[in-house]
Amino acid sequence: MQRRTFLAASGASALLAASGISWAQNTARPLRVLPMTDLIGEIEGRIPLSLNQANHDFGTGTASATFGINHSYLGPVLRAKQGQTLPFDVANKIGDTSTIHWHGLHIPGDVDGGPHQEIEDGAVWSPDVPVVQRASMNWFHSHMHGKTAQQTYNGLAGVMLIEDDGSLDADLPQTYGVDDFVLVLQDKTFDADGRMSYVLSGEVFEDGYEGDTLVINGAIAPASQTVPSGLVRLRILNACNARFLELSMDTGPITVIASDGGFLPSPVEAKSILMSPGERYEVLVDMRTAETNALNVDLNGGGGFFGNLFGGGQTTTALSFTTSGEAGFDGAMPTRLANLAPPNPAEATVTRSFELQMDVSADLAALALAWDNFCGDAGAMAINGQPMKMDRINERVRKGDTELWRVSVDDQLHPFHVHGCSFRILSQNGATPPAYAQGWKDMVHVEDGWSEILVRFDYDAPEETPYMYHCHILEHEDCGMMGQFTVT
Repeated sequence: MQRRTFLAASGASALLAASGISWAQNTARPLRVLPMTDLIGEIEGRIPLSLNQANHDFGTGTASATFGINHSYLGPVLRAKQGQTLPFDVANKIGDTSTIHWHGLHIPGDVDGGPHQEIEDGAVWSPDVPVVQRASMNWFHSHMHGKTAQQTYNGLAGVMLIEDDGSLDADLPQTYGVDDFVLVLQDKTFDADGRMSYVLSGEVFEDGYEGDTLVINGAIAPASQTVPSGLVRLRILNACNARFLELSMDTGPITVIASDGGFLPSPVEAKSILMSPGERYEVLVDMRTAETNALNVDLNGGGGFFGNLFGGGQTTTALSFTTSGEAGFDGAMPTRLANLAPPNPAEATVTRSFELQMDVSADLAALALAWDNFCGDAGAMAINGQPMKMDRINERVRKGDTELWRVSVDDQLHPFHVHGCSFRILSQNGATPPAYAQGWKDMVHVEDGWSEILVRFDYDAPEETPYMYHCHILEHEDCGMMGQFTVT
């Protein structure tokens, strides 16, 4: 029996009560549409982002203590265009040091927002962030070393949509809040009074924090949305700390048009898609003939402990659709989306190997008790035998080189993320990746066998502000499953 399975089984009886969706609503409430800040066009002055302490009701009738970015929970949807430079003023008012990392952006290390760009409480960080990449869905979140998990769980996260000339001219739905929606999916735990809870233990450090209640755009699922007849576009982010989510449609296949780094060559139909924490996918829902449909989420995506031990899934409706009868986007389902050549491994001039390691000497239960919801000195987990150290550069990359990165694990399913780039997946868990994951990515799943990516870095990341590579189970990242690399 693997170490994590033994630990989980030993506490199974205590956890069974939490395996249900205890605060799920009997009746779907209207979808909370996240506010959008549209930055396309001329930007006057600097763009304020305020990291706040706040209170937010997720739908339990009781306000929870939260963090937000310009809002009571989560941040706005920022919409920008390729070629712009975004002058941000990020003001920290949460009562603790934090950072904001631009996850998915191709930017130099000094504005990446990783753990070296700390923002002290009461201070303002003012990066000028260049937007150079193709149209894609990205996001921004806390990357405070040792506290990423708690700060992101509490609400320090937002979405950034990048458009380019091709995406703006594309025959796709793009009327925000009508036929084009951003969906931020999370799992939460609420106490008996309905307040959001986050408490770590040795088991939670082992598996990452997994809540028992699905939340969509900051409100407990399920949600409902009336849409016009036509195609509907969903831009979906898995913003869970640790939980893999398996998404499917109530009727018909799920049609994927884009992954982390941009459009696929053509739409891909799948029975379901598996999303790790940090991944993004865009899908189209055809409401031209159907009066209803729904997006469903299996909370045991990736074979979570309860799915493996007791069998069956834990599927819930995230969002149900009903047509209004009014005419909506009348374009046909696209057949071509982007010109994307197959990846060529022969282009790689350097090969690097990384093993994500959980089975190290630290007592995770003792860490949880001693450090009060934090992972202490981040020395409990490692990559290639080395826990994350802020003053250690693990790898040095030459700018412009194409490299082959091979990633393996010693236990369990992990999502692996690389800063400053998009890459192509050559193999995932020792096999060909699913068709919907064969476009531009910045996340790859790692469990059995090697996962291999073809990657190139085109922007500087010096020793003072290096890039990160890490597991995107946030508790694992905080516990040391992260490394640093320069690009020069």
